[in-house]
Amino acid sequence: MANALSESTSPYLLRHAHQAVNWFPWAEEALKKAVSEQKPILLSIGYTACHWCHVMASESFEDPRITQYLNEHFISIKVDREERPDVDAFYMKALIAMNGQGGWPLNVFLTPDLKPFLGGSYFPLKGGDNRPGFLDVLKAASDSFQNRSEATAEYAESIMKQTAQSRIKKGGSGSRESVLKGAWKDALAVLEENYDSEYGGFGFGMKFPESSVYQFLLRCWLKTGSKETLEMLDKSLTAMSKGGLYDQLGGGFHRYATERNWEVPHFEKMLSDNALLTRLFLECFQATRQEMYSRIALETLDYLRLEMMSEDGVFYSSQAAHTDGLEGAYHTWEMKEVLALLGPRNAKVFAQAYGMSAGGNFNRRNVPVARASMEAIAERDGIPIFEVQHILNSGKKTLMEARRRRKAPERDDKIITAWNGLMIQSLSLGYAVLQDKSLLDASLKCAEFIWSRQWDGDRLFRVYSQGRSSVQGTLEDYACLVEGFIALYEACFDPVWIERACQIADALIREFHDVSDGGFFISSISDDSIPLRLKNAADDAAPSAYSQAVSALARLAAITQKKEYLRLARESVTACGDMIEETPAAFASLLGALDLVEGPVAEIVFTGSADHSEFKKMYAEVFHDFRPCKIVMQAVGDAAAETLPLTLGKSSAQGEPQVYVCQNQTCNAPVDSATALQRLLEPPPEIQINIFDENKHTAEMHTKENENFLGAMSEIFKHSGLGGR
Repeated sequence: MANALSESTSPYLLRHAHQAVNWFPWAEEALKKAVSEQKPILLSIGYTACHWCHVMASESFEDPRITQYLNEHFISIKVDREERPDVDAFYMKALIAMNGQGGWPLNVFLTPDLKPFLGGSYFPLKGGDNRPGFLDVLKAASDSFQNRSEATAEYAESIMKQTAQSRIKKGGSGSRESVLKGAWKDALAVLEENYDSEYGGFGFGMKFPESSVYQFLLRCWLKTGSKETLEMLDKSLTAMSKGGLYDQLGGGFHRYATERNWEVPHFEKMLSDNALLTRLFLECFQATRQEMYSRIALETLDYLRLEMMSEDGVFYSSQAAHTDGLEGAYHTWEMKEVLALLGPRNAKVFAQAYGMSAGGNFNRRNVPVARASMEAIAERDGIPIFEVQHILNSGKKTLMEARRRRKAPERDDKIITAWNGLMIQSLSLGYAVLQDKSLLDASLKCAEFIWSRQWDGDRLFRVYSQGRSSVQGTLEDYACLVEGFIALYEACFDPVWIERACQIADALIREFHDVSDGGFFISSISDDSIPLRLKNAADDAAPSAYSQAVSALARLAAITQKKEYLRLARESVTACGDMIEETPAAFASLLGALDLVEGPVAEIVFTGSADHSEFKKMYAEVFHDFRPCKIVMQAVGDAAAETLPLTLGKSSAQGEPQVYVCQNQTCNAPVDSATALQRLLEPPPEIQINIFDENKHTAEMHTKENENFLGAMSEIFKHSGLGGR
């Protein structure tokens, strides 16, 4: 038995293709059926890595009473939010308007004309603890639609009006522009109020690694040189990378931390998160030159290339949090497993370093966290530090080999254009900063695949799966790919990537720009399946697509000198002035993009052969420090001058490489050495704090936990016949 989802290419939808529920995808057939039969719609939105989506799928959508009632009274539509972020965004906003909060799975009931009138997130099969059972919810929704149709229609219309509210209007006043120029200070003040000074991060509950917030802090530090701002940033990122949010054995970041100390994560891994965090850590390495930041970035890129990259060089979407229904089973350890794998002496050292104990920190299992430094262990146990290092390195290798023998979490192997655009950015920046040629090769391969499969000469597709391109691209896809291609150009200096970026940018403007009120819609003008096209400039866990579009156009305007790109970018920021004034911290990414819009943007043009040793030294110097408001080009003759007008007339003296720098409205004479270039470029702020240094002991051992562990280990040793440390 199969339902209409069986033709889908989404792994998430295919999981529901053989359920007894008569599921439909979000398509014209289902929408027409609801109108013709005058039935309400159950719209259920989730994604592969969503733990509670799978719980509800097996618990409720496979229950015979639920399936029978759904098939008799509803048209049931299942949506993969990663395929249709525009559909998800609209109905999530509606759910928040109804309930004050949202989440996934997103289950919302609609009238046949797609207006929401009831909804929620996870509904258990059976009710309890003030939470109704799912069958009770279904009956209430059906009764409301059938027997109170007039009141239901009025309520649905009121929710539509609330969802439609937007203050993104072009034509901002001079006072609004004045507010925008100082908005970053207001946003920073809000973040300072919400900063968790004990554990780092923001807020005092579960914590998402919001890359947009931390990139904003980095830009604020660049403006002010503030010791306090850099401390907030460094403490937060250090806590993330030392806690369970970061996979200490295999690399890469999990979705979020369930508590404020970053120790226990929700174990799903998303491509988008890891691409964004890689870029953030690379930029923090540029700013601080601390090895921890480059190490975490490289380990994350290694994880992505090993576990998330296809044979074609593009990257999959996510890995689930659970294995056989058990969350974290793949990533966590019982102490007895570690003891059996490493032996008592090495297990003791390893457990001290990674905070492991007999009781564990998650369901009596251990999420590895970086608890104690090698120096502290060596001093405490009287072991040479090189031996501690060997024990930890070999222990990680042994545990990883054992982990790979476990059943791996499910991987969503669809290719999302936007998220691969983010990967192109991170790989390209990784090459520019670390000079690792394999990163550039990976970026080129990924970009060529996306260009050849997802761009049809007129528009982008969002999804590639099972050999097929599908789903119209959203604003996110266009914006992320433009920025990815610009970053790739700055890594390889092939002007074809700027030409391609311009093609996609022109399509972005054509498909998403709001000519009447300014700004950019999430969904394409050619997609009329959603009742209302939204514009959303505020960030959530990731930077908003709106801000990415502004950044992409502003950066492309600086490179190509096309004034229309810059005009639209500036207009789009100004149109959000009232909203930014009210909640500035919600627009961290847009405020970052404003730096590119307002400038000045440093213009750096290379001449000569990229294979020349001095060219390479000067290139490394340009990317040595954190300078986000710059564009980097290579003059390759007048043939490319139409695409890259700033390179026109620039050439090398006697064939030797030179660099032309224009910054702060001043153009300097070309320089021909890295030393001269260093003196010319504006220096970053002086670092005034003792930031994280892996060669020092910066993590205090948790004495009580270690005493408990050592006591438990002593009992184990007593009965194992094994002595020694």
